Amino acid sequence: MQIGAILDRIDMGSLALPAFQRGFVWKRPQVKNLMNSLYKGYPVGSLLTWTTRAEQAEVRTSGDAMASGPIELLLDGQQRVTSLYGLIREGPPQFFDGDNKAFTGLCFNLKNEEFEFISQRRMGNDPLWVSVTDLFAPENSWMSRIFGSPDYTSEDQNNYLQNGLKVGNIRNIDLPVQSLTGSDKTTEVVVDIFNRVNSAGTRLSKGDLALARICAHWPEGREEMKQRLEKWRHAGFDADLDWLLRCMTGVVANASEYERLEWIEIETIQESLKQTEIAVDHLLEAMRSHLFMDTNRVFPSKQPFPVIVKYLTEHGGKFPDQATMVRILHWYLSVAIWGRFVGPIETVINQDLAALEAGDPIDALLRNLRQSHGERTITHENFDMNYNRSRFYPLLYVMSRVHDARDWGTGNQLRHHSLGDHTNLEMHHIFPRAYLRRNEVSANDINNIGNIAFQTRETNRMIGMRTPKEYMPEVMERWPGTLESQWVPTDPELWQVENYKEFLEQRRLLLADAANRLFDTLRNGLLPTDGELIAVPRPLAASVDREALGSIDSADEAAILSKLNQFALDQGLAAGQMAYEVFNENTGEVTAVLDLAWPEGLQAEFSRPVAVLIDEDDSVQIAANDADFRVFASPEAFKRYVEMEILNELVHV
Repeated sequence: MQIGAILDRIDMGSLALPAFQRGFVWKRPQVKNLMNSLYKGYPVGSLLTWTTRAEQAEVRTSGDAMASGPIELLLDGQQRVTSLYGLIREGPPQFFDGDNKAFTGLCFNLKNEEFEFISQRRMGNDPLWVSVTDLFAPENSWMSRIFGSPDYTSEDQNNYLQNGLKVGNIRNIDLPVQSLTGSDKTTEVVVDIFNRVNSAGTRLSKGDLALARICAHWPEGREEMKQRLEKWRHAGFDADLDWLLRCMTGVVANASEYERLEWIEIETIQESLKQTEIAVDHLLEAMRSHLFMDTNRVFPSKQPFPVIVKYLTEHGGKFPDQATMVRILHWYLSVAIWGRFVGPIETVINQDLAALEAGDPIDALLRNLRQSHGERTITHENFDMNYNRSRFYPLLYVMSRVHDARDWGTGNQLRHHSLGDHTNLEMHHIFPRAYLRRNEVSANDINNIGNIAFQTRETNRMIGMRTPKEYMPEVMERWPGTLESQWVPTDPELWQVENYKEFLEQRRLLLADAANRLFDTLRNGLLPTDGELIAVPRPLAASVDREALGSIDSADEAAILSKLNQFALDQGLAAGQMAYEVFNENTGEVTAVLDLAWPEGLQAEFSRPVAVLIDEDDSVQIAANDADFRVFASPEAFKRYVEMEILNELVHV
């Protein structure tokens, strides 16, 4: 099909550019290379579409037409078609989501036959640099630059004319189109087909495809969903479109599989977004108010949310009473720390959604947890891990806020502070990292949860690099009870570095006791602020999951990684994820924590996963390589990769 005809079908609404989760991700080098390939007659690949049911659906397109009958969703080729649309139509299509600077200002030199983005320094007032969009325009006004100038010979004029027309004729190039049709092409089948033909690129998830179909009928849907996500992000809760779509699916279909949405009326899906927003707002407020979960890092898991959201929508968007709210919060913390929702989650969510129909749904939910993970009790061994391991570090934070932990420099409760970019509560290493390194303590022991406390920023600076044997006597004298409020052993012998292992052991025992008192209180439907925390004797022996390898060891290292992430964003690339967890696909356990990672690549659809590891040992790199990450051991190596292989490579798309 000719490129011009493809764009016409977009305008008519019979070909939709689906609002995939990743949206438009190409940058200027890829757009320029696409035009170079088309100009030189190189193959640029075929398009893949899926014909789906859209009878009488109102589809918003970039033109005035409204589509009716079957609609083709563009599964593979979104980046190419969007780029061509932007260049030829001088603006993005209706479904555009990205940075339109990627295809704005591309010029062509009529003499040298080069494509470059507009640059006053390079192009100046040279009339032979012509906007590519002007070359596609039907009025051909650019020709006056050639024939109106005495500076060119007739032979030159003819060459320039032919070169310009060759660019304009790109709209007549045929692109092969493969179409998936037939009633047997279910969502699951289409996803499998796409992932097989696109095995070298970014795999399309079922959520991507479900969202594409929704937006073909509800063009504003993706933007509406993104607005809710942005609101929650500003409130300290960062989630993605797949997660929100999963919540909505649970609301309307009482199931977790995205393909269930295929048979749901679009009006019902629209209403489910409103219901989900109300429920999530209410849940986040309850978590903030009673568990002090007020920043993204302290949510041990977001996967259980669809179950709670479904429960809330069945009760008008809010908890019916305090006891119910507290018991559900207890269930949330329980499934999060024991990893019930780690790995493939559709079956687990469906089991727990079904439990909501029981006479006592919370008892049924807890019964599901016991059946999958047994009777679990928190022991000191559960806290014997690197704090970057997501499950028990958030629990330590919640415990510190709920149990009225106190600051060591002021004696004030930490309840009135929070951990976030705009607040003044910080993580504190009880034994300073540098001090432990000098004493040849391993990185994992340095960053053990037993060595972590929370302090206000001022106190953290005041303690600085002093050792426990130096500052703890002062804290005990000035603010009695503050060390105990954060479960720190008060035996001065344990403050000596030679007794560090025993210090960790004793503190983890205290942490386990506090954690169990919190869980027992919540299990009984009581808020910790409403009365005494219930104490129940607990056994010490228990096995725990294998410790994850790797960590972000210092604030300086975190600052380096943050700057590196910003470097990628400045190049127009995707944002990386700090402290990214690599899972064992069979057990669902975390095997390594990567300092900074792009699990879907710096550019969707063709770049491989990459990770930056700073001062990590070989075992972390091996785990990352096994997970198919390309690993860089320094910021400089990563930057060279970005500049030489991502931004400047010639991509045949």
